[in-house]
Amino acid sequence: MSTPPREDRRGRAKRPALKPVPDGPPGRRRPALGRMGLLAVPLIAALLGGIVWINVAKLNVTAQTGAVLEQSRAVESDNVRLQGQLEQRNSQVIDDAQARLGMVPAPNDQVVRLRAPAAAGP
Repeated sequence: MSTPPREDRRGRAKRPALKPVPDGPPGRRRPALGRMGLLAVPLIAALLGGIVWINVAKLNVTAQTGAVLEQSRAVESDNVRLQGQLEQRNSQVIDDAQARLGMVPAPNDQVVRLRAPAAAGP
């Protein structure tokens, strides 16, 4: 003789409790979430640390590049200033040579270029 199933408040028959079915083969357990967290946290920290290191290195390179560009501009402006001084000094020397010595520059078609003979070796 079997006993009739019990009824819940709504008048429906209660079903027997279901047993959980294991996912994998018997005797093997899934790794616990805690163990995976112990591996994942340092891995993520290392990745983020690498990203930060790369960004800091990139900022240093950018700063160094800016410094080099600034030095380059300073050298170029010095060259322009020195070129102006050289031209001014050159014109002063030419003016002095004309005034004191009566020298005048020769026209380009009358300039003769000479070559020195090769020196005899020892």
